[in-house]
Amino acid sequence: MRKRLVGALVGITAVILLVFGIPLTSFVAKVERERLITAMERDAFILAGHAKETLNTTSGSVLPSLQPYLYEESASKGTRALVTNSIGLVVASNDPTLAVGGDFSNRPEVATALTGVPAVGERSSRTLGQPLVFVAVPVLLGDQVLGVVRLSNPKSLIDKAVRDRIFGITIAGLFTIIAAVVLAIPFALGIARPITRLTRRTERLSEGDFSVRADDSTGPPELRELSRSFNVMAGRLGLMVENQRHFAGAVSHQLRTPLTALRLRLEQAQDALGESAPDVANAIEASRAETDRLQEMVEQLLALARIEGGTAATSTVDAVEIVRSRIDIWEPLANERGVTLTVRAPLHAMCASMDGALEQIVDNYIDNALGVAPENSTIEVVVSRDSAHVVVDVIDQGPGLSEEQFSLAFERFWRGKHTENAPGTGLGLAIVRQLAVASGGTAELLPRREGQSGVMARVTLSGR
Repeated sequence: MRKRLVGALVGITAVILLVFGIPLTSFVAKVERERLITAMERDAFILAGHAKETLNTTSGSVLPSLQPYLYEESASKGTRALVTNSIGLVVASNDPTLAVGGDFSNRPEVATALTGVPAVGERSSRTLGQPLVFVAVPVLLGDQVLGVVRLSNPKSLIDKAVRDRIFGITIAGLFTIIAAVVLAIPFALGIARPITRLTRRTERLSEGDFSVRADDSTGPPELRELSRSFNVMAGRLGLMVENQRHFAGAVSHQLRTPLTALRLRLEQAQDALGESAPDVANAIEASRAETDRLQEMVEQLLALARIEGGTAATSTVDAVEIVRSRIDIWEPLANERGVTLTVRAPLHAMCASMDGALEQIVDNYIDNALGVAPENSTIEVVVSRDSAHVVVDVIDQGPGLSEEQFSLAFERFWRGKHTENAPGTGLGLAIVRQLAVASGGTAELLPRREGQSGVMARVTLSGR
């Protein structure tokens, strides 16, 4: 839980940084480039202010007085700077490779600036052997152009400055992710620990421990409220199940004694009559059969009450071994009825089950299948497994069930139309389902493949 929360928080932070960081990076690169060019324009106009008075008074002669400003531009920013006179001849420069008096009037930016219009842009430079970013501004005295100030930088230098700024943003983003991890751990712990405790208590409740209670004194307010609701639910469920179990157990115990007495009296009456009254003897025999059925029903109700109220632990069993042992028990009876029992299973299939639960489930499924299987048919028991589950299917070739009957089959006292007159209580499948649930699994009845009659009785248990 904690790892998932930390991962989620860090993931959200990373997604936010990506979603906003990519357009932000593009925007910052554009702004930084424009800022650098604007700074060059500002410096060019400042130099033009210094150059105006000098060019006006000296008519464009070589002026050492401009050199300190040009050298400062070179030293602090690495920018190449030059000043021309009104006909485009260089009068001052911080580039030692440029000779004073050189003609720059053929440079597009200088030619534009000599017309009185500032020029800003980028072009290829044969001198540098790479693109050049430039700013050229006119030195004006009224409407008169006294000269031009040009500042230039290799485009690679501008690109490097932009990359450095983006790198700074990237580093800030990495620090943000690290900070998110550092902050997410205590935050996740504060949420995950109470949730984990509540989850464990929920698992205990699902196993039948209705005395479990959640800690509603710690954690976020919403989680404390959830814990209080859980405690109320656990208390009510425990009371309801306990009352139901006590009722079923009490009624079953109360019925067992008079039923036993009734059966004994019927036996005595039958012995007393002997062969003198065959009609009465037959009625007494029918009454004994119904008494036996009622007593079996009481016993199964008691068993069901014990399963529902119990919290027996599961153990690891081999489903294949259990299935083969039950086949050996049922095979003689199946042969008497002209039914073939077959088994298809791997060598082993270890699963979790309450003690004796899988045996009872398989017995019940085979007993039901024999009750509806036609003569010369086959009942197939299939055991399969995957990484998480073991499945046992008992497949018959009987008349099958309707959709409504499939939904009612596990209800208590329900009996299908094909078994209404057969011995039984209608509690077998209810006990099967309760045994499967108590073992941490499921029980269900499924139709066979389309076009095939019969029922597939399935129990699914956790693999080990």
